[in-house]
Amino acid sequence: MRTQRLGRAPKDGNETQAGQANAGLGGCLRFGLGIAILAALGIYSALPHPTHDQTELKAIAAESQRLIATYPISPTEQHADLPRDKWPPAIARLKPDSVIVRHGMVDITTRPFFDGGWGYGFARDKQDLTMIVECWSELGYGVFWHGPC
Repeated sequence: MRTQRLGRAPKDGNETQAGQANAGLGGCLRFGLGIAILAALGIYSALPHPTHDQTELKAIAAESQRLIATYPISPTEQHADLPRDKWPPAIARLKPDSVIVRHGMVDITTRPFFDGGWGYGFARDKQDLTMIVECWSELGYGVFWHGPC
């Protein structure tokens, strides 16, 4: 039994060429879409992302608590910028740009940007974090993450 193809057959070679041109356009669109997806993935992977490893977060929290106890901020001081050689191991593994002890919190900037950049914060109370509360997402153990805000 033969199957019959629905539609009409092309009358001349011009219609066949038009069909081939449309098929070529579809190939270009698929190629362009592939490039756009690769570009989006490249941009996404270039941006910093937080760790969700609970063991790391617990270590970051413990080290942050020690930093707050070791570098108490007096009422006249705003913060203490820690030099790299004073960074505890778990915090140093984050490869931060800066580590700053503030009143009730530790600010760990992993990638600076004009509006705060990306980084971690440790605070016993989320209200003690330096940026507005909506900029932070809690990761666990009092460790928070922020992007530009």
